[in-house]
Amino acid sequence: MINDAALRVFSRSGYDGASMRMIASEAGISVGALYLHYRSKEELCSTVFRGLFEEFRNAIAERTRGISDPAEQIRSYVRAYMEMARVHREFIYTFNKDKGFTFGVEWKQKFFVELRGFMNGIIRRGIEEGTFADIEESEATKIVLSVLRGYVVSIVIDPENLFTADACTDILLNGLVKRRDPEKGAGLSR
Repeated sequence: MINDAALRVFSRSGYDGASMRMIASEAGISVGALYLHYRSKEELCSTVFRGLFEEFRNAIAERTRGISDPAEQIRSYVRAYMEMARVHREFIYTFNKDKGFTFGVEWKQKFFVELRGFMNGIIRRGIEEGTFADIEESEATKIVLSVLRGYVVSIVIDPENLFTADACTDILLNGLVKRRDPEKGAGLSR
């Protein structure tokens, strides 16, 4: 209840524009009661961030659970990630406008380590099963997650230049280079 109220206030007013009084009012509690739960606006904000990170992780896990094809798992992962970013677009926009991308670096790093491990597992399995080419899985994971982080940055900096989850996944999985039939001529070397 308090975290949801804080998320709404931060989304509307930004971190700097939000006050504990505004958050308490939105939650329907007194400011004193709010301070019983959180010592400061920064502590409350960190709790909101951690809650959003958990929501992202849960959405990705739920959307990819039960999918046996690694390519389809990546497609579901990308869709869930981008959907969550769109749902929380206002919070991402207003918060990063006020505090910049460096606020909460330690939470963000932990979050991205978890996401990286999850994606790395999908890619590793895809390589082992022969669905994916024999690539360096950790580098592939970094690229996929960097593309997704770029999407989040675009929400803040260039919201008119957003791409779709399917277009993103198609390019990540298929690349840009047209594969040639080996019988009709030499393929492109790598």
